[in-house]
Amino acid sequence: MSVRHVAAQPVEYLTLQEAAERYHVSVMTLRRRIRSGALPAVHSGARLIRIPAPALEQLFTPVPNATWWAS
Repeated sequence: MSVRHVAAQPVEYLTLQEAAERYHVSVMTLRRRIRSGALPAVHSGARLIRIPAPALEQLFTPVPNATWWAS
């Protein structure tokens, strides 16, 4: 029996500044979310914090509008 390994897609990691610009929020908002546990982040060195892009996509989900529930 052979075992096949599936190559996982590489995860994009963003700096706090990049993530803040992408979602139009402040860096302090992201820091508060990380501190509360709502946003996972990783340390990449003593002071460097990186956020996985999929985690941001899950945190900032679109709000349904009136056309969303009508269709």
